[in-house]
Amino acid sequence: MFRDGSRVPLTLRRAEILALLDSRAQGWTAEELAYELYGDAGTPQAIRTEMFRVRSMLGAAVESNPYRFVAGLAGRSDSGRVLRLLHEGLVAEALEAYRAPLLSRSGSLAVQLLRDQLDLALASAVRTSGDAGLLMRWLSTDMGSADFEAVDALGQLVGRGDARYLSFRASCSLGA
Repeated sequence: MFRDGSRVPLTLRRAEILALLDSRAQGWTAEELAYELYGDAGTPQAIRTEMFRVRSMLGAAVESNPYRFVAGLAGRSDSGRVLRLLHEGLVAEALEAYRAPLLSRSGSLAVQLLRDQLDLALASAVRTSGDAGLLMRWLSTDMGSADFEAVDALGQLVGRGDARYLSFRASCSLGA
């Protein structure tokens, strides 16, 4: 979505590219992106073709050599916003902003690593928040539903006999 509220549909591959661009301020070469997205079968030419299409949608927002967002746009994606909120200590706001796993359909190892890092950063912040409400909100999400450490943290806050703790412990055990 653009600042003016307009939306542009993205293919999964283009969404993966944008997620990777937002993850590294120093940018990516075509060779690096090709390897991260296609493995050994990737070619820089395939990336250049995709980047041509991305840049035709986003205009001057994406620089080349290396490919990266222009200054001021990095960290503006949904995942970038979550990380920025965490860095500012705004855990409740970060949890609210993280509505779904990052590109859950992506099979790209680089995107999977970004998704795992985001999940871990948010989970760690919620677990150490000392806020039972945040823990229960996290445990109610797809990302937190199997977080045994969060269940344990909840038990420490509300007590091991509390019905909320027991409910999440049972749910977490069933999902394992």
